[in-house]
Amino acid sequence: MTNEDREQIALFRYGLIAPLLNHQVVSKQDYLAETCAKVHNVPYYGRKEFAPKTLLCWLRSYHSGGFNALKPKGRSDQGQCRVMSPELKDHVLGLRQKHRLLSAVLFYENLVSTGVLLPNEVSYHTIYRLLKSQNLLERDVKPTEERKRFAYDKVNILWQGDMSVGCYLVIGGKKYRTNLFAFLDDCSRLIPFAQFFFTEKFDSMKTVLKEALIRRGIPKMIYVDNGKVYHAGQLHLACASLGITLTHTQPYDPQSKGKIERFHSTPPLLPNP
Repeated sequence: MTNEDREQIALFRYGLIAPLLNHQVVSKQDYLAETCAKVHNVPYYGRKEFAPKTLLCWLRSYHSGGFNALKPKGRSDQGQCRVMSPELKDHVLGLRQKHRLLSAVLFYENLVSTGVLLPNEVSYHTIYRLLKSQNLLERDVKPTEERKRFAYDKVNILWQGDMSVGCYLVIGGKKYRTNLFAFLDDCSRLIPFAQFFFTEKFDSMKTVLKEALIRRGIPKMIYVDNGKVYHAGQLHLACASLGITLTHTQPYDPQSKGKIERFHSTPPLLPNP
């Protein structure tokens, strides 16, 4: 098992105990019972079930040793290549029915990132042919859903984050596009920090998040879209280390984080000439 495998397993374990850490559940017993009744796709190990005492053990480990305590000890077992069994095919097709909004490429990447498949065992082309044979290749168009007002009653419970294309600047005869990264507090609508950059890479988002945390403290949850920078491993590790639950919107559903979208669509206030 590599260090990357151990980090991914620790992130998976943190994802299960994060609602308990941040007091997001009404009943601890009900949450444990519901979570342990499911079969989970665990990085490196595959499909597994857990007992409530296992999650409580992880919770105690996190309280005593932080994120690193969730990493498994070094092991000597080695993975073996396997054929895509009928059971695995049925599982993949079942997941496809639940994730028809994803393109075939994103669906395959999701299977890999969640540990359902290993890329060196099952290629994208294999999944592509499987989906095509079952007429599941094309994405479904998401119907319009009713949206209801919702807001947390305290600050620093949830931050929404997003990036928006800004104005273009002409510098030295060349035209440069700006990108505005920002975070917004769900309760107060306050912007902890926002800044324009000439790039939309991870370092730009990291700078804004760092400054926001310095100015306004640590939120319990951060809600972002499925942009590449928000799926970076460094962001997942940082949030896990700080006790922040990182969640993502459904693909192609910007309305689910309408408050930060509204902020980006509001024209800036300019001084009178």
